[in-house]
Amino acid sequence: MSTQPVPPFTWHFNLGRIPVLVEPSFWLFTALFGYALYGIRDPRALMAWVGVVFVSIVVHEIGHALMAMALGCDVTVIRLYGGGGLTYADRALSRWRDVAFAAAGPLTGFLFGGLMLAVNRWIPPRSDMGQLILGYLMWVNFGWGIFNLLPVLPLDGGHILKGVLGPSRLRITLWISVLTAGALTALALAIKAIYMVFMFGWMAYDNWRALEMARNIKPLKPVKVPEIEPDALARGWQALRSGHETEASRLGHLALSAAKPGEESNAARDLLAWVALAEGNARAAVSHLEKVEPPQAARPYSLAMAYEAAGVPERALPHALAALEKERTEAVAALAVRLLVKAQRLDEAERTAREFSWKSPAKRDALLAEVAVARADFGAAAALHASAFEAVGDAENAYQAARNHARAGQGAQASEWLARALEAGYDDFEELGQDVALAEARSVPEIAERLARRGKGVA
Repeated sequence: MSTQPVPPFTWHFNLGRIPVLVEPSFWLFTALFGYALYGIRDPRALMAWVGVVFVSIVVHEIGHALMAMALGCDVTVIRLYGGGGLTYADRALSRWRDVAFAAAGPLTGFLFGGLMLAVNRWIPPRSDMGQLILGYLMWVNFGWGIFNLLPVLPLDGGHILKGVLGPSRLRITLWISVLTAGALTALALAIKAIYMVFMFGWMAYDNWRALEMARNIKPLKPVKVPEIEPDALARGWQALRSGHETEASRLGHLALSAAKPGEESNAARDLLAWVALAEGNARAAVSHLEKVEPPQAARPYSLAMAYEAAGVPERALPHALAALEKERTEAVAALAVRLLVKAQRLDEAERTAREFSWKSPAKRDALLAEVAVARADFGAAAALHASAFEAVGDAENAYQAARNHARAGQGAQASEWLARALEAGYDDFEELGQDVALAEARSVPEIAERLARRGKGVA
């Protein structure tokens, strides 16, 4: 499971039930790679290069994903970033299964390249651009595929070598990685391939550092296990609610170490999952929850929150809907509506928001406004945020009323509600300064003067 923060402008889509994230750095580095290393200067050729690399790496990662699924795992996400691609399975694989997982990516690339050769054999491209794209496909799928099988960690070839030799021979794997990467660095220096010098040099250094760490590992002396603190689980929850995540984690692990398998250990894992979420570590949260036995005993609300935090809302939604049947709380209902909106199940989201018994109508109206925005009914969204503001006086609702009036082309109302938001204490001036929809409202003399008096200089 990937838990790195998802950068802005990341492209999300699904291949079947596999979520795919494409970070902006992927496009940038792929274009720079083609321009600087391969000397691709023509804009059309550079666009073709980027498209070929994108398709080929997705095919490569799908090979990993299909193998993981064949071995009984779920694939939580495929992530494309500046360094290439990564496929995340929901659990660790045993030694030989990991070898199969690592080998599946390059093998799929070779099969894809072979398919393109067959297409060229029977339906050869007639244009210069078609021939160029075919050449790129051959190089990326065959050339990069062979390179990726070099016995150097972290390449797929290095992982295959690591699995073949086994964990007891990890130092041999690292030595082979260091020597291979070092030799390739020297060769790159001889032919003045500066990019390759940096790439292989870094791999050699990284593996040497791992070798030094492995050499210095010494067994720990036995230590006395501390006595289990009474009521560790209850005190852990209390610490978490008070914002003391470190203490909550300590108590959660103590509770887990003393727990009997089943309900007791599951309750401790649930606490540890929420500690991980509070610390921003969605991967650890999912890991704790997936160790619950039996798996269906995991708390659906916890799973929904963990998957949403991990950037895979489509996996979170079924758990949120299951949680809504068991825990009729406002937090669960709000999560379910939010995820239904993301899934574009807007009628269901609206029905859930309207039928739930909210303590405050303002919460309902704010969620219904999210549904209206998803339908591009900005006038209705503005009215709902305005209603929510009138009920509780939350400056954020006034601000959202302003921006939705602006998006609906209602400039006067947008200015009025932006002024009300500022009067109510809205202070996220960075967000306000970057909000394109409110550019006209910010220029209204009264508002511009108020912002200037606050010394924020919002343009």
